[in-house]
Amino acid sequence: MINNIVDIFRKQASQHRSIKAFYYNRNYELGSGKEQHPLFWLEDPIGGRNQNNTFTNSVNFAVLFIPDKDRTITELQNLAFSTGLNIIERIKQDETSAIGIKPDWTYTTLRNYYDDNACGCRFSVNFVQVNMQNLCLIEDQFDENKGIEKEAALNNSSMKLPDNCEVFANKFPEFNIRTSKK
Repeated sequence: MINNIVDIFRKQASQHRSIKAFYYNRNYELGSGKEQHPLFWLEDPIGGRNQNNTFTNSVNFAVLFIPDKDRTITELQNLAFSTGLNIIERIKQDETSAIGIKPDWTYTTLRNYYDDNACGCRFSVNFVQVNMQNLCLIEDQFDENKGIEKEAALNNSSMKLPDNCEVFANKFPEFNIRTSKK
């Protein structure tokens, strides 16, 4: 199911004429300077809940540009909003996507976003999806004779240290960092 969700957004981002890169990752990886812009960033984690064999999922994604001298930040935010809106509407129209976008999505404008000072829009989208579990195969996932293997909580390592290495256990480090010239 997660692969399906990521693939739906990847497909739309890859086919959009403005987007040059797609990422599905945690936000702390964003802005490293290695990304190609304009980019579509689908945030991990994806959230969801089950209700009456229907999943309600939530995703956040951002459409980001790097400001330049040719366009203002607000122009790029407007372009990012338009791009995100087009992607949302195209998913809604795609009958093969197996998800239904709920009409309660939100957006937030972004500027000076992360280390590369990107700008654009971040969208939060809720959608529904039918429970895709084939209930006929549930028993194939279990073995009544299987048990949990018991192992030591901590591996007793027989690590051999080099002769010029010493380990001091239960000793706090002492930092003597000068904070003034005196």
